[in-house]
Parts: sequence; C-alpha cells; structure tokens
Amino acid sequence: MAPIPPKSSHSLAEWMSALQDAVSISELSIPGTHNSAAHHLSFPSVRCQRASIKTQLENGVRFLDIRLSKPFISSCISTGNDLQVVHGAFPAALLHPVKLSRVLSDVFEFLSVHPRETVIISLKHEGPFTWTNNELSAMLWDGYIVQLRHKWFLEPRIPQLGEVRGRAILFRRFGCPNEKRDTFGFPATSWKYNTTGEDAVNGQLLAVQDVCELPTSGAIKEKTQFVESHMIRATQMSSNTLFVNFTTAANFWNPNCWPRPVAKAVRSGIIDSLKNTMGRCGILIMDFPDSDDWVIVKIVVARNQILSTSA
Repeated sequence: MAPIPPKSSHSLAEWMSALQDAVSISELSIPGTHNSAAHHLSFPSVRCQRASIKTQLENGVRFLDIRLSKPFISSCISTGNDLQVVHGAFPAALLHPVKLSRVLSDVFEFLSVHPRETVIISLKHEGPFTWTNNELSAMLWDGYIVQLRHKWFLEPRIPQLGEVRGRAILFRRFGCPNEKRDTFGFPATSWKYNTTGEDAVNGQLLAVQDVCELPTSGAIKEKTQFVESHMIRATQMSSNTLFVNFTTAANFWNPNCWPRPVAKAVRSGIIDSLKNTMGRCGILIMDFPDSDDWVIVKIVVARNQILSTSA
C-alpha cells in the first residue's frame, strides 16, 4: 500500500524537516518542476507552470529547473549583464524580463523561513545568444554565487541532508574551467540528449531519463512508460546514484504536444506508476504539478516517510 500523502500545504512546506540528517539526497523522493520560472504570461508552447516559484516551494517542490540567457530586449539584441530566465529561445514572460536574481531571492527567502529544507537548483544556458567557453560559469560565480557562498552547497558530490539544510544545492548543467579551484556545483552535464535512461548502471553518480521530443501526441503513452521504467530502476539500483526523471516532453510544432496538454495526458499514468512502485523514485520533474491539488507532489513526498526521525 502506498504511503498516505500529507494533507496540508504547511506540511509540504516543511516536509524535509522530519527526515534524518544522515539521509543522502540520492535516497530521497523529490518533487521537481521543469522550466520552473515559466509561470508568467507567455506563449502556450513556452509556459510550463501556473504556480510561482514561491508557491511551488511552499507546496513541496524541491528541485527547480532554470534555463538562462544573456538579457535581450528584442530579437537577438543583448543588453546588460543580468541573466534572464528563458525557455529555449523565448523569454519566460512576454511583458517583462524574469531575472535570475529574482528567482534566487525567492528561494533564499523560502530557506530563511524554512531552514531545515534544501532546494536543488538546476542551471543551464539556452536562448538565442552565443556563449564562449566557461562564460556562464564566470557570470554565475561573479554575479550570483561568490558573495552568497554561505547560501549554496557547491561541492561536486551528493550531500547528506544535514549538510545542506537552509542552503541551495547547485545542479550544474554548464561547463567549468578544468582547473580544480574553478570547478563548482554537482556535475550534471553529461547525459545524452533525449535519453531514455536505459544505459544507467550501478556506481554512476547520476542517472537521467529525459525523453523530451514527441513526434506526435500518440507518443505520450510511450513517454509515460519511460518514466515508469526509470522509477523501477531507482528502486532497484544503488542509492548512491542520483536519479532524475523528467515527466515532460513536447513538440513545438504540434499544439497537442505543448506543455499543458502533455502534462494533462501523462498525469494519470504517472500516478499509476507511483502506485505500482515502492521505495525512492528519485527526482520527479513535472509541468503543472499544482493540478488536482498537487496530488503527484503529495504522493512523491509521502514516499519519504520511512526516512523520518520517528520511523
């Protein structure tokens, strides 16, 4: 029988507080969101969330997927040094730029109120501009990290929960200089594009399922099967491997394969997959997880009850 999900958003805001300090982050079942800051007014092919970052965190989400671009004010015209949140080549919002500084402020404010939680922040570059080698790492380090180092966990390993309470974990999807002193964050740059996760083996640091392309809406069922297969791997393989499982996929040219209809189409299959498996599911990354009163988030969080201090 599956664990009983929490009933209130208050318990979801502090669900990690009941867990043991010695638990590894890779042992947990963690709700996450895809293009987490794409919750503003935007094109339906771009918008992936209804809930703000703050609301996501208050309702149990602990993995944020943030895609970054150099700022732009019109077609491919870069201006200034602040990093802007995007989804692919498009801004996350139509009417105003969504700045990385605002996203991080929301995260750090949440963690100051809930100091026994942690949030994994995935950062990568997208957008229409060309990046030189290590340009993003330098911009992030100088502009967003070095002065706030005490708020980040930057070591290239999977930490225990007790090490990262009250801090953000950098999930690094960008390159760093080769020099050891300039490398920071959990290394997450190596998975193959459109990967099914079938090549996962015991002993590796990271195992990802990210089948992101849908040739037609008929492929949505197969996508759900990829998600369940990766859940099963997470229950069977070493708990020292961090499992990341994207429930999301799209086809820019097919409105039936845009984020909202895909999220709706996979929802029941994802719930069934969670009911059909036991143990950790790893990081489960979703579009529009607020549907049906955050039901999938609640089910994922409930799988961690066995790791609580009272268990």
